[in-house]
Amino acid sequence: MVLTAEQIQNNWMDLEETIKVFISEPRCSQLLDLYSRHSERIMMMPASYKKEYHNAFPGGYVDHILRVVDCALKLNNVWVEMGVDESTYTKEELVFSALNHDLGKIGDEEYESYIP
Repeated sequence: MVLTAEQIQNNWMDLEETIKVFISEPRCSQLLDLYSRHSERIMMMPASYKKEYHNAFPGGYVDHILRVVDCALKLNNVWVEMGVDESTYTKEELVFSALNHDLGKIGDEEYESYIP
């Protein structure tokens, strides 16, 4: 799969909007700041380092985490329908976990974890 520059930009805007909608302050601002500081790296990185794996293309990381968030929210609806005890977690915790489940792939302040 190949994402266009417009799709990559739209995914980035969707990521920022997801954070604003589901994550409360001060965590929302902190998360937006983290993603903003590394925006170029995160926006363009693949979700996987191996081409045989999922979303191994430019922009694949953000595309992947948005899909995980969407899936988590859909599963949450099913769990609620089936009677899950909603007091054991919040929707914010669910979305935060989905957004950041692969965050280690971006590396650190000095080094990119993904090296083309």
